[in-house]
Amino acid sequence: MYLNHFQLKQKPFNLTPDADMFYLGDAQQKALNTLAIALQQGEGFIKISGEVGTGKTTLCRKLMAMLGDNYHVAHINNSFVNPCEFKLLLAHELGIELNHNVPSYRILLHIQKQLVTLARKNKKVVLIIDEAQAMPRDTLEALRLISNLETGKRKLIQIILLGQPELDDVLARNDMRQLNQRIAYQAELRPMDSADSMSYLATRIQFAGGHEKLLTPKSKELLCRYSKGNPRVLNILADKALMCAFSEGEPQVTKKSVMSAVADSKAVMPEESPLFPRWAVAACVAAALIIPGGVGLWT
Repeated sequence: MYLNHFQLKQKPFNLTPDADMFYLGDAQQKALNTLAIALQQGEGFIKISGEVGTGKTTLCRKLMAMLGDNYHVAHINNSFVNPCEFKLLLAHELGIELNHNVPSYRILLHIQKQLVTLARKNKKVVLIIDEAQAMPRDTLEALRLISNLETGKRKLIQIILLGQPELDDVLARNDMRQLNQRIAYQAELRPMDSADSMSYLATRIQFAGGHEKLLTPKSKELLCRYSKGNPRVLNILADKALMCAFSEGEPQVTKKSVMSAVADSKAVMPEESPLFPRWAVAACVAAALIIPGGVGLWT
């Protein structure tokens, strides 16, 4: 909607995880290094934890884009399933199509056979499970048993658990100690500090083909403060601020645009009272649709 106005090639702050716009801050670099080392070693579970919006899925997609042809990646993003459903999902990711009526033990046999076949082709299998904190206890136990599959020399499958901090509480339970002991590598994605947040904004704008002065110094400061270093919240605020600046016909995002975005966003807890009511951004959008040429920018 505002791309032509700001001469952008694409939206710089899209909420959809995009590996091409991955920002490699300090926490992201450490997590990526942990994943690379763990996969090279070829053993054990790997755990990446972080609060909602800290970039776990984006990190996962960046990793998937980096892995070579010698890897077969299975990605499960719906973890709230029973053991049988989980095995069927894994089988599908491994290229095995099975009827839902197949007994659970036979699904496991098919999975083992396929893992052996891939190993003979020198393929390393990596299973990535998103939102792992939501996995039921019985499904986690099924996952642990699948991790036991190995040849005489190496594991047939490596498992990466991506989850919110609640995942630590789940794994700390006494009945989960066997699985918890198998986590050989782990990293935590924390909110970005001020320097990383500033760099994140600049990197995103650069990727989108924008000018570095698209955001005023004060607007960048406010975006970093109110987002509290959370990448998702920062994207939400920055995108809404661009929308408001566009509706006002401004060539860059100002303090006023940011504060309109802050007032409209339930995802943030501002440190001071918002300067605008919650309908501010809605009013910005309405204004954008009635300004000359505004409707044409939808296409």
